[in-house]
Amino acid sequence: MSFMEDEASDSGRVCLGTGAKEESNVVEVTALNHRGKKVSVPVANLHVSCLPMVSMGEFEVKAPVTFRLKSGTGPVSVSGLHLIAYEDDEDSDVSEDLEEIDDEIVPIKPAKKKQKL
Repeated sequence: MSFMEDEASDSGRVCLGTGAKEESNVVEVTALNHRGKKVSVPVANLHVSCLPMVSMGEFEVKAPVTFRLKSGTGPVSVSGLHLIAYEDDEDSDVSEDLEEIDDEIVPIKPAKKKQKL
């Protein structure tokens, strides 16, 4: 699984799939380090009988990045959130409309209580 230049991912889990064998399944990530050099790092060592799933927690990757099954026969699934952030000029129009609505709101007066005779 690879992510391209304009993409980012917040990885959730790396899991062994149905039918995985009794063997080590090592998943590695290949990405650029802070100096722009390509590096590969193992992020999970999965085994059916003791560790079939790893939660990646706050492990965030920036594109370009590749998840690869380094050893084992899998199957392995990688799940997570694919986030795309952008700024939209329409948002400012919406906030102006909300401010106008707030100005038009009339306060609600409490109900008068009935007096006992």
